[in-house]
Amino acid sequence: MQNSTNALIVDDEKSICELLTEVLSDMGFNITTTCSPVEALEMATRQSYDLALLDIKMPQMDGISLSRKLRAITPSIGIILITGYGNFEIALEAIKLGVSDFIEKPFNIRELLVSVNRVIDRQRLECKVREKTELLRQSEEQYRSLVDNVADGVAVFYEGKIIFHNKFFSRLLGLESMTLYRRNMFDLLHPEDRIGAIHYFTKLMKNQRTGNPVKYRFRKHDGTYCWVSINSALINYREKPSIISTFRDITPFVEMEISRMDMEKMLRHDMHSRLVAIVGLANRLLDKTELSEEQQKHCLHIQHCGKQLKNMVNTYLNVVRLEPGSYKPLQEQFDFLEMVAQVRSTLRNIADKKNVDIVIIFNKKFYVLEHSLPFIGDKTYLQSALDNLVKNAIEASPQNQPVKIKLKHENAWLWVIVHNWGVVPEQIRSCFFEKYATAGKKNGTGLGTYMAHLVVTSHGGSISFNSSQDEGTIVKIGLPIKSM
Repeated sequence: MQNSTNALIVDDEKSICELLTEVLSDMGFNITTTCSPVEALEMATRQSYDLALLDIKMPQMDGISLSRKLRAITPSIGIILITGYGNFEIALEAIKLGVSDFIEKPFNIRELLVSVNRVIDRQRLECKVREKTELLRQSEEQYRSLVDNVADGVAVFYEGKIIFHNKFFSRLLGLESMTLYRRNMFDLLHPEDRIGAIHYFTKLMKNQRTGNPVKYRFRKHDGTYCWVSINSALINYREKPSIISTFRDITPFVEMEISRMDMEKMLRHDMHSRLVAIVGLANRLLDKTELSEEQQKHCLHIQHCGKQLKNMVNTYLNVVRLEPGSYKPLQEQFDFLEMVAQVRSTLRNIADKKNVDIVIIFNKKFYVLEHSLPFIGDKTYLQSALDNLVKNAIEASPQNQPVKIKLKHENAWLWVIVHNWGVVPEQIRSCFFEKYATAGKKNGTGLGTYMAHLVVTSHGGSISFNSSQDEGTIVKIGLPIKSM
């Protein structure tokens, strides 16, 4: 809850005011309390409130009357009525006033919190609707002015030819307006981008999803090329089905990203080589040299830190190899269940520290060594992906709770489910498989699930997750099984 949310509490029982103040303060509200309805009205004229919690039976003025007067001062205020004298007539009157909720004493704190959150969420939604409505009104008024003066290029195409554009579009390419009118847009593109652009605009004309925005290289008047980001939509222009597009020069950003990627590759390679040397030296000192107890302790620490950094760099390097989209998985045959057992063995020490049991279930039966599941794919990357997912599950799992890896062979597909009883934080659920998505994990890079997504999709599979307080967290992987 944001600290800017102001709440007014009015109840003639001081103990109720104190209880509500304590509960709502913990949620981040700015609280004002009073036992006097008259004083509450005076406060509302001096300060704007987002939420009011009112008792109905009070001296001087009842909660219904107070609600009516507060609404006259602040129409958008959310109101929750709290009373020990609830009846149908009072509830009906409250509904007519547009009161947000009605709670009877004695109330349950959890139910009250649910009610408060529901009211605040509704207010935020209504606020967004009002903002969007106002923005729409303003955009309609300013449409012509924006098109003529917008800092991005704007153009309309009919049958691939430019039939309208603003000044910035011609300025972007360094061309005069007359040289662009009725010009075929595809002639302005880099030869390598033309086929992709034709496919993109063909899908757009068929009113199909295109995954905006796209970026192409446009030829400028001096013969050089610039990278341009394009957002497009299908419209009727002068009663003709046409495409309107906005154009933004993103050349500096593309060049910066290319330079950044080149530098990252170089740094990661150099760092990886040196870490291998450090870990190797630590291993040699421990294996081949007589060390004191203190020296062994420091050497083991160097070895541990070196291995941690080496694993992090390996993850980075794997992501770099997978990201360009040119990676093709090796087609090697291996036992998938044996690979899963290797993952369990590798992570046993981490799991034991939390007393977490890693359970493998195949086709609804506990895994035994006699079980096997032949599979064709890139074992190294698949094992690394599963290793990341199971490691995340162990770290997220509560103490003494199992982590389950369930496998099922069904209709030429292999389904893998990794389950733990932890819950994914709300703030990263929408970006769970995105790069650098992490929350609350010490030394977390946010690359484990991202890499797993790249590996699974490159095998033609799917990966998804679900997380809730009741069911914990489930990551589900689907991989097509190829014939041997």
